[in-house]
Amino acid sequence: MESTTRLLLPEVEQALQSAPASLLDLTRELHAADLADLAQALKPDLCLRLLTILPASTCADLLEYCDEEVCARLFVPLADESMTAATAVIAVMAPDDRADLLAILDESLRGQLLAALNEEESRDIRHLLAYADDSAGSLMTTDFVALSADASAVEAIDAIRQIAQEMETIYQAYAVDPNSTLLGVISLRDLVTAPENSTLASVMNPNIITVADDDDQEEVVRLISKYDLLALPVVDKNHRIVGIITVDDAIDIAEEEATEDVQKLGAVDPLESSYLSTPVVELIKARLPWLIVLFLAVLATPFVLERYTAIHPEIAILLGWFVPLIVSSGGNSGTQSASLIIRALALGKITPGDTKQVLAREAIVGLTLGVSLACVGALALVARDATRMTGLVLTIVCSLVAVVTLGALLGSGIPLVLQRLGIDPAVSSTPFIASIVDVAGLIIYFEIATVFMT
Repeated sequence: MESTTRLLLPEVEQALQSAPASLLDLTRELHAADLADLAQALKPDLCLRLLTILPASTCADLLEYCDEEVCARLFVPLADESMTAATAVIAVMAPDDRADLLAILDESLRGQLLAALNEEESRDIRHLLAYADDSAGSLMTTDFVALSADASAVEAIDAIRQIAQEMETIYQAYAVDPNSTLLGVISLRDLVTAPENSTLASVMNPNIITVADDDDQEEVVRLISKYDLLALPVVDKNHRIVGIITVDDAIDIAEEEATEDVQKLGAVDPLESSYLSTPVVELIKARLPWLIVLFLAVLATPFVLERYTAIHPEIAILLGWFVPLIVSSGGNSGTQSASLIIRALALGKITPGDTKQVLAREAIVGLTLGVSLACVGALALVARDATRMTGLVLTIVCSLVAVVTLGALLGSGIPLVLQRLGIDPAVSSTPFIASIVDVAGLIIYFEIATVFMT
């Protein structure tokens, strides 16, 4: 809980129980994000009371700072209490935010709200809901400034002044033809400094970066990040502008994508909701399949140990002392490589076409790391007991070099192969790669031992 919320919570709770109207002055002074924290910290009945006394615009701002599932959890009781109040809130929400909210509401409630809104708002919401999840179209807002390319600078400024309060942002305006075809972009700075009689066509930037409405949301993040954009226009197949995606939405998308990747790297199916909002049964379903896969991946371990123990029982016990050292070193090396490569693939810094170069680099890196660890291991063995067999020292040294190098190659190679096959490389989770390296490392370790110790 944020410090602001912690300090204000007792005062707000008391006011809601005794004099709710007195909170209006306080809420005017608070940022909507802090109000959202307060609402989530309140008990359900007090939260509902807070939402009912707030102006619709303030309530809408509050909900827009909540995660989708939290937004729905706060909004549904308000709709049950007063459909009129709920409709008023939906009407003043940003188009993209209200579409996201309605998408996760019960179908019956969604239908009631759409029927209560005016025809234009209802049509706008249905249009946004028609886009596939995680597409640019599903993320965009339809509140943007589109002006005729033939308009003068003075006319454009007057038009922006009249609609500014309704727009998501006015820092960029888009020049269009009568068919809404996107022709260029004009920053507010360029607009106010342009000669009064100049047309938008003469001052606009025609080299505009756009995203298609059916492109994946990852492409949105990539473009906004690469070109440092405040807003990214979304166009249809005819290059008509249909919406924009602002940088704050791109940050949310990036956080969502990063969260999914981190969960996959930990061998967990991505959660649809936040951790505390996810039922325990769903947490089990997200983790159990991968645990079974990982269990099966290392199931060969006891059979490998049994085979070599039967062949060389006299050295098996001695070798067993160093099994954790060998397999953990290889697994750690594979995890490091996989983490670097998966992130580089996600950011578009490398592609499957770079496979040969990546593997060559990882071979050098893995070999160097393996030799370094081998030197440390050899020194540790000699320092502990100078009478150790030369064969054991050579086994440990060679095994470390081989297993660490193998780990680096598998950790970098498997994500690249999956990417080439069109599979999300994050599914080659680091625990999965580590498990493969563990089994392979055991085989390498005992095979080397048969050379130097028999």
